Amino acid sequence: MKIFLVGMPGCGKSTVGKVLAQRLNYTFLDLDTLIEEQEGMTVPQVFEQRGQDYFRQAEAKALRLAASRSENVVLATGGGAPCFCENMPFMLTHGLTVYLKVSPQDLVSRLTELDLQARPLLRNKTTAELLQYLTETLHQREQFYKEAPCTVAAGRGAVEEIAQEIEQCLGAS
Repeated sequence: MKIFLVGMPGCGKSTVGKVLAQRLNYTFLDLDTLIEEQEGMTVPQVFEQRGQDYFRQAEAKALRLAASRSENVVLATGGGAPCFCENMPFMLTHGLTVYLKVSPQDLVSRLTELDLQARPLLRNKTTAELLQYLTETLHQREQFYKEAPCTVAAGRGAVEEIAQEIEQCLGAS
């Protein structure tokens, strides 16, 4: 079984994913980490040195490799992953895709300065610019996120509760 977590940067895909994987005794994988291992450089370096198009191809390759693993996996994807390279249809046919839904306002309050510097598309923005960017980006991406058969409101509540909601989606699928 593969569980793909999708949603905006800062919605909790990695945090919830680790807890969910532990609860289910699955392997937790982070797509950005897999890309960094595959490319031999950080995600910001891939963006800066090779560009977004190259990054999206590398992301699609890492996603497909993760899905081909034999063990049960919880995979935290990048915020844009579902929107490129036919990744969302791929995830929908290769496991359970879960949308962790968080409002742009909550995302702004969650993202630390370290988070912002680590994410090339969020770097060097004021709070107002960040809110505008996240609102516009969510508007563009949500059509993909909403294809997930399971949506969990991840803006409030404990990580354990969110993981438990996802487990209920597993039982229903």
